[in-house]
Amino acid sequence: MPTIKDIAKSLGVSVSTVSMALNDSPEIGQKTKAKIREAAKAMNYIKNGTALDLQRKKTNIVLLITDNPTRPYFTDSLQVIQSELLKHNMDLVIIAATNKHTATAERFISENRADAIICMSKFITDEIVNDYASRNMPIIVMGRTPDLITNPFVVNVALDYERVGEDITDYLIQKGHRKIAFVRGSKTSVGSNYRYQGYLRSLKRFHLDLNKTIIFEAGGNGYDHGYDIADKIIGKITDASVDAVFFATDDLAVGGLRKFLEHGIRVPEDVSIVGYNNYPISKMVMPPITTVDLHQQKIMKRIAVTLIDLLEGNKTKAEVLKKLHKGNILYSEIIERGSVINRN
Repeated sequence: MPTIKDIAKSLGVSVSTVSMALNDSPEIGQKTKAKIREAAKAMNYIKNGTALDLQRKKTNIVLLITDNPTRPYFTDSLQVIQSELLKHNMDLVIIAATNKHTATAERFISENRADAIICMSKFITDEIVNDYASRNMPIIVMGRTPDLITNPFVVNVALDYERVGEDITDYLIQKGHRKIAFVRGSKTSVGSNYRYQGYLRSLKRFHLDLNKTIIFEAGGNGYDHGYDIADKIIGKITDASVDAVFFATDDLAVGGLRKFLEHGIRVPEDVSIVGYNNYPISKMVMPPITTVDLHQQKIMKRIAVTLIDLLEGNKTKAEVLKKLHKGNILYSEIIERGSVINRN
C-alpha cells in the first residue's frame, strides 16, 4: 500500500509538504497541491488509504499514543485529558506503541486521522513526528531532545528526564545510605530504564563504586513482581550488603515491603525503601513509602488545555510554550514518608 512517504519520494518533496497538501493546508500553493494530488491518485493512494478521507477538514479526534495503557499513571492522565476534550466536543482515540509494534500508530499519524496528537511513547521516532506534524495536525511530545525537533507544529514538553532516578538516589545518599540496591521493572519500560540510568549517574557523581552496585531484575512493574524479587534482596539486607532499596515503581515497592515485613525485616530500621510515581497505594501501607511525584495529572491537564489552544488558534506557539512551562510542575518532587531513615 503506497504511503505519504512514497508520494514524497516520487516528487522529491518533504513528507510534511505532502501531508499538508493532502489536507488542503493554506501554506501549500495550489499548483503544488494539484501536483501532489495527481501523484496520489496515480499511485492509488486514496483508494487504498483505509478509512482515510482526504477531503475531510476536521475529525474532532485527538489521538493519544502511549507505550503502556495499563499503568496507573496512564489511567490518571486519561481521565484528565478526556475531561478537557469533552468540554470541546472532541473524542479521544488511544493507540499503544511499543518496542515491538508501532505500525498502527504510525499509520494513523501518516494518514492524518486526527486533528491533533499527544505522543507519550518514546517508540514513535523524532523523524515520524517531524515528518507529519502540520497546522492541521499538531503533535505534542514529551521530553524529546530539543535540537532534534525541527517541525514548527511539534510542541515539545520539556520534562526533566535527565534527573529521573537521580532525584531519589541523591536523596538516599544525602540521608547517609551508601549501599543502595536498585530493582528494575520490565526491561521494555521506558520509565524504569530512565530511573536505572539516573540511579547510576547519581552513584557516579557521589563517587560510589559502580562495580559494587546491586541490581535486581523484577521482570515486571507490578506488586507481585516486587513481592517475588524481595526474596533475593533479603539475604543482602541481613548480611549488611544493602542499606536501602530503590524500587522503580511504587507497585514494586509495596510488594517488596510486604515480603520484607513477613520475614521480620524492619522498614526503615533495617532497610530504607523508596518507590516512584506517587501512586495512591504508596501512602496506604505501613510504613507509607517515600516516593517521587511526577505531577502527571497536572501536566496532562495543562497539555490538554494547550492542545485546545493550538486547535482553536487562540495563541501562537510561543504563547503556548510559555503557558505550558509556567511554574514547576514539569519537575519531579520527592514525597517524604516513613520508609526512609536518616543514617547520618
